[in-house]
Amino acid sequence: MNDEPRAVVREIGGEIVLDDPQALEVIRAIDKHNCENTLEINADRVAHFKVRMKDRQLDASEYVIVVLNVDDPHGGPLADILMPGFDWQEIRDQGEIPFARGMVDRSWVEEALDKFDEEAAKKLHDMTEVAVVVVDHGVAEIFPA
Repeated sequence: MNDEPRAVVREIGGEIVLDDPQALEVIRAIDKHNCENTLEINADRVAHFKVRMKDRQLDASEYVIVVLNVDDPHGGPLADILMPGFDWQEIRDQGEIPFARGMVDRSWVEEALDKFDEEAAKKLHDMTEVAVVVVDHGVAEIFPA
């Protein structure tokens, strides 16, 4: 057993802060699991893009399908790069969560994932079939299409 404390209370800028790496890992695992729900609510669009990839004879080693929550701290900037100037507010005004979905260059996505979710980047790199990259809940998760 490790004698090192798992959680530490610190004072930062006059505020008491709990530093608990294990709790953060649990939260991260939950967030990654919740990406599966995001995939499920976007299943029709994923199926559409999977057919388009097949029809266009796009190689899974070169392209992925993405589902990006535009309001996510990582998904939003990626969506802005992929769809600059798109007005997402209309979707929000309808009480819906805006998602950017489409087929994207795989190497670009791998590079982007390296910056905020190395675990997902490795998972994508190791996947040989058509991949779906979901960015939501502050994390990314990779699924087979």
